[in-house]
Amino acid sequence: MPFTSYGDYRELIAENMAEDNEQLFHGKAKMYIATTGSTGNLKYFPESPAGDAAKQLVMAIRGMYMAGLLPVTLDMDAKNMTISNYASLGESGQGKLIVRASGQTARNMRKKTGTMNIMPQEFLEADDLSAEDRNYLMGVYALAEKRFAKIFCNNLYHFSELLRVIKTHSLQMIEDVHTGIFSIELSERTRNSLAPTFAANPARADELRQIAQKNNNILADTPENIALIWPNLEMTGCWLSATVGRDARETLAMLPKRVQSIDLGYGASEGKFNIPLKLNTPFGAIAPFAMVYEFLSMEDGKCYWAWEVEDGKYYELIITTYSGLYRYRLGDIVQIGGFVGKTPLIKFCGKRAEAFNLNGQTIYGFELSDTIVEVEKALGLRLDLVQFYADNEGYDLIVQHLPEDAAALFADEAHKACKDEFGVAPRHIYRVSDDYKLSLFRERVRPDRTVCGIKLPMMLAEMPADKILQML
Repeated sequence: MPFTSYGDYRELIAENMAEDNEQLFHGKAKMYIATTGSTGNLKYFPESPAGDAAKQLVMAIRGMYMAGLLPVTLDMDAKNMTISNYASLGESGQGKLIVRASGQTARNMRKKTGTMNIMPQEFLEADDLSAEDRNYLMGVYALAEKRFAKIFCNNLYHFSELLRVIKTHSLQMIEDVHTGIFSIELSERTRNSLAPTFAANPARADELRQIAQKNNNILADTPENIALIWPNLEMTGCWLSATVGRDARETLAMLPKRVQSIDLGYGASEGKFNIPLKLNTPFGAIAPFAMVYEFLSMEDGKCYWAWEVEDGKYYELIITTYSGLYRYRLGDIVQIGGFVGKTPLIKFCGKRAEAFNLNGQTIYGFELSDTIVEVEKALGLRLDLVQFYADNEGYDLIVQHLPEDAAALFADEAHKACKDEFGVAPRHIYRVSDDYKLSLFRERVRPDRTVCGIKLPMMLAEMPADKILQML
């Protein structure tokens, strides 16, 4: 059977959402999963009962490994902050719920964690909050809870956004904790629904006020200050691969060193693909029961079964699912990172579409990124963003948080490494301003799409001319 892509299913899915006549699989759809995708346009996937059961089983096994590695996940007194695109997107023509993949995961997690959650159901389902107000309220809920211990957030950069909001509004938020009244403007409906979920806590407010007074009336500006605010904070569950891996690394540097990370697992609206087995690594074992996997080699263009792949090599992932996708091309590139028995461990590297052709050679964004990572390691640097711009004549490198005194050496080493790896060096390397990445996230945020679900692109359609500090 030939490979397929979303366009092959678009009309069938639209028909199914209007009237479910079992267009893609036997039986009725349980729900519909929505994803924004790399184009920014919504795509929808009908979910079969079997497909949903497979996803839930992957989540259960991920939870088992997580609990073994981080026992705090089972501590009922240790509170969670789960950040997701939670709100429903409405219903299909026959009244079936339409949800985002991360939102559905959050819903299922809440069924099992109950009162362990900092943010109440009423807040997550509020549908008239701006992104700024939502972040402010999350910050207040978090400050009010001294037992805050665990962060679950696909893109951990969203938590760094909360820290920025807390730093800016520290005293105002402390007063909210003291009075039990949110000081920002809210609709009467939302304020009434949230009021029972947030009680006055003068004792906690006094604690926070004392911490702030010793720190120029600012909270959450250093790892040491964060450790005082939340003495039990010790783990994050987030994505650790590709561009989001850099975002996680940047946020983790803001947190106390005791905080450990586990990857939440590689997945998409189409399925959940792997199960992380260790801390602080993006690799996880594929879930053989969840779907059929094929691996399209980046070297010879042939397809291989899971037990035939080779360690360290790159493949495009092809899946066949319980929910009617057959030999479906996600467009995702994965790398093999060892085996458990004959089951490969994989990590997401990037999108196949993020590539350019130069002198008859295809260069992928993830390959360039991996090359720059090696340069960073050699020089002891930590860049918070690496992107590429390419045209028919060459390519440029865009980096953020490259110290000015290390710029010249980095440029020399990056040119050399790229020349050795690809036969052609970047034309220029551009240092961009420190607010560049933040601006990219904020321009992508919408009422139904928060930072937690955004993956920034490696490849750019145009140069960020207004953000360039220096050309190397």
